[in-house]
Amino acid sequence: MTSTKKHLVLFFLSLLIFSCGESLEDKVALGGKKYGGEISYVETEKTTSFFPLSSYGLHDQRLLSNLFEPLLKVDSKTKEIVPNLVRKFSEKNNGKTIEIVIRKNVFFHTDIYNDFEQKKMTVEDVKFSLEFACSGNKLNQLGHVLTKKIIGSEWFQKHSKNSFPSRGVSGIKIKNDSTILISLTNSFNNFTSLLSHPSIVIFSKDAFLYYQEKSSEHPIGTGPFKLQSVNQDQVVLERNPDYWKFDNFGNQLPFLSKIRIIKPNIAKNEQLLFSKGETDILLQLPVDRLDFAFGTLKEAKDGRNLLHRILFRKGLKVNCLAFDCTAKPFNDERVRLAFYHAIDRKKLWLNVLNGDGNIASKGFVPISDFYSDKWVKALNFDPQKARNYLASAGYFQANLFPQQKLFIAAKKGSLQSLYYKELARQIKENLGVELQIKYTDFDTKNKLIEQRKIKIWKTGWVADYPDPESYLGVFYSDYKGLNNYTWNLNGFKNEQFDSLFYQSILVKNRQKKMELQNDCDQILVNKAAVIPLYTEDIFMVVNIRARDIAVSSSGIIDFSRMYIKELGEN
Repeated sequence: MTSTKKHLVLFFLSLLIFSCGESLEDKVALGGKKYGGEISYVETEKTTSFFPLSSYGLHDQRLLSNLFEPLLKVDSKTKEIVPNLVRKFSEKNNGKTIEIVIRKNVFFHTDIYNDFEQKKMTVEDVKFSLEFACSGNKLNQLGHVLTKKIIGSEWFQKHSKNSFPSRGVSGIKIKNDSTILISLTNSFNNFTSLLSHPSIVIFSKDAFLYYQEKSSEHPIGTGPFKLQSVNQDQVVLERNPDYWKFDNFGNQLPFLSKIRIIKPNIAKNEQLLFSKGETDILLQLPVDRLDFAFGTLKEAKDGRNLLHRILFRKGLKVNCLAFDCTAKPFNDERVRLAFYHAIDRKKLWLNVLNGDGNIASKGFVPISDFYSDKWVKALNFDPQKARNYLASAGYFQANLFPQQKLFIAAKKGSLQSLYYKELARQIKENLGVELQIKYTDFDTKNKLIEQRKIKIWKTGWVADYPDPESYLGVFYSDYKGLNNYTWNLNGFKNEQFDSLFYQSILVKNRQKKMELQNDCDQILVNKAAVIPLYTEDIFMVVNIRARDIAVSSSGIIDFSRMYIKELGEN
């Protein structure tokens, strides 16, 4: 029998065995929970790769966090770093060695690569995944996160563009069949936080060797769901029957049969789909659109409105105006400062955003459980100072500032488009500079930025792990050139910033660390490396039948404990 026929036989046999056994809907869940059903929602952007180290946008992480899991995670209540795929972890050698002990009850998704049989996660898989995150492989676009922090990772990165050297990363060693030692180049104060990064996850070594470059189409992780199908309309995830987690009642997770993620080009009106009950989660809805989305008071009295709940989280996403700091005219900090002082952020916040979110009144890093900007001094709206800066940069009436194209990844007519349209009007009024708005999608915009074809654009950033480094590292010049396309896109470089940033990830005293991070933030303000505009809260609307939904401050949804229960249903 050929290999292909063998795989087909095994596939249909597995379907037959499952259909003859207990179906998901037949399982009894304790604690009032219920198995079965599906959730659907419209995503804001399309996911083009299902390989975690190639996918870095929030829309990517929201999808892939259902398929893959990191070694550690952030506890939703205490905000501490706690074990996830590991049983325990510890720091040794004054923080220069991290010892992790993996769980023995974790299995990868079944697939052709393992003949649809259970494959347990091993220390070999963990070592391979961590080494891949340090590699020069073209699928790894997050090389800056771990490379240079682990001993031997720089050498490995340079020698692993086409194939992986057998010696691997010298600082990642297997101690026994459950324990791995990670030796660091220094005693970094946030390394364990990096291991909670939603894209630094564990995937199957055997599956990658089987699929190779096509691994981006065949995601094999340990998560609560696995990829069922992808087409031009939607992505469908199905329940992972071998998932290792259980809830407090002893129910095996997850409860849902499927998650249906509708692509944004298919859904012309997300609010209408939600109000009709055709989707269950509305990811983005301004407060002033609530009445429009859910009908009139009379309709509510007649029982014709969809029952829903509002999910609100203090957001960690900062929205900014970014520049290419390597090219004219924005390589001159006086030009960037002119733009900074020409924007009335308070007026934009009140008149366009209707007070949603918060003004980014100081630095780039939002206030959070892990950051305070108490020592950062703001730059204020001052049109005269803006014009003076532009004049000092050599742009007078006789030498007009060239018209610029402002790229934003948003739909025309959306709230974001209205915000940047008004921002462009302010720039025109206060500086006499014309900004022509260009609408695009997330991936296209990023590719154009990488190719240095864009000089000014709208951007947003949210923490991937609970440390200000996740924001400030965007501007650390030493992260450039590590096979990374996501950080330092604007090419900002400042020696004082680099020195302070590196000190901040080494210092042990938390107060001193915060002071150094505030100093870094202040440099970004003084040099107008980027113009922070507003922070965005998480504001989701959920169908009342979707129970136990959990959302992080970064906007990632935990579907593993969600279940469907209609009103009045026992």
